[in-house]
Amino acid sequence: MKRRSLIGRLAFLVSMGFAAIWLLSMFVTGLALRSEQTELFDEEIDQIAHLFRPIVTQALTGGFLDAATINAALQSHELSDVNEALVYQILHISEGPIIESRLYHLADQPTGAITEGFSETSTHTFYTTDFNDAGYAVRVGDPLEERKEAYYSSLIAFLLPMLAMVPLAYILVRWIAHTALRPLEDLHREISNRGEARLDPINAKSQPPELAAITASLNGFIIRLSKSLETERAFASVAAHELRTPIAVALAQVQRLKVETTGSSALVAVTKVEDALQRMARRVARLLQMARADAGVGMSSEQTDIGRILGYVVNESEKRSDNLGSMVLDIPDTPVVARMDADAFGIIAGNLIDNALQHGAAEQMVQVTLSQDGVLRVVNEGPVVSPEELTQLTKRLHQGPVATGGFGLGLYIVDTISRQVGSSLELYSPARGRPAGFEARFAAPMR
Repeated sequence: MKRRSLIGRLAFLVSMGFAAIWLLSMFVTGLALRSEQTELFDEEIDQIAHLFRPIVTQALTGGFLDAATINAALQSHELSDVNEALVYQILHISEGPIIESRLYHLADQPTGAITEGFSETSTHTFYTTDFNDAGYAVRVGDPLEERKEAYYSSLIAFLLPMLAMVPLAYILVRWIAHTALRPLEDLHREISNRGEARLDPINAKSQPPELAAITASLNGFIIRLSKSLETERAFASVAAHELRTPIAVALAQVQRLKVETTGSSALVAVTKVEDALQRMARRVARLLQMARADAGVGMSSEQTDIGRILGYVVNESEKRSDNLGSMVLDIPDTPVVARMDADAFGIIAGNLIDNALQHGAAEQMVQVTLSQDGVLRVVNEGPVVSPEELTQLTKRLHQGPVATGGFGLGLYIVDTISRQVGSSLELYSPARGRPAGFEARFAAPMR
């Protein structure tokens, strides 16, 4: 599962808090709207009833109309929806209901004694006036369905524009978070873009105080680590340089002694000493290469014909190999120009070839191929290496499961230089297109 960024996390949490407050405010607003609308509708039927009562009273007591005539006129009126129209009833203190609207009988009517005030049934809210001096009262009913429709229409008309505020608020909060956390993003980008060989301090001048304190502590660790690695590289380099001459002299003396030795037992002993010195010389060479790799030998902008360098490395490796003609070299006829240091490519090619010769099956050919686009492939026969073991081979001082006299440095050096030049070392087992074997692949950065 992909982890959420700090900006996304902050924007999400703030937006969720805003949404919770928004929902609460909408709930309170809905309650207030319902209360106010109920009060408004109640006031409306109250005013209608009190306005209607004197008109009806004057018409009935003045002889202008009688109840029967009014009822006949009302019953002939076109029907409306009982859930939408007001219903009303004229009451006499002694006779009871004398006039009512045509739809009144369809409404759920109040029961019990006639009293002034509001009452509610399953279909209507009614308001009944008191009886005036002439003995007349008016009851007006407002349909609940109409009230609900008006309430929901008003609520939706209010909510729809407010709903647009939620995504707009998220966008605004994300922009604010991105702007506020830009120094942190800059620090993250600065650290992410650094390779392992870059250990110069991070510039903290434009950072806010909180980040500046963190960067200052980080710079302290970087400086101490840089000094420690520099001391380690210097020691390895100086030690290797100091050992090269004595080892070379000792090896020359032993080889001279080997020529002059005639006894078989003495010859065996001298040969063992020679092998040990040669192994020590190779270890010293690896230490020098490791010191150069850790120092960043691969970082260069110069253009190099790596095809010519590869041919030279293969010739030198064959000279050191006990089995002459043990390699098949396939390189283009035209120059292969890459953007990297010549020594760095020589170290990469030499270590990959030595690794194939040392760990490959005996008396089997090692195939060395360089394509026109700068891809170097070194393939050797041998048993299949497990995926778990493949991931460990590029670690420093890690040796394979089979004791072959390696130092555990060759592939580490190649991997280090590969990452310095912006490439990578790819290992395959079995080799691609084969049932077994081992393949190392390096793509040189081209111009």
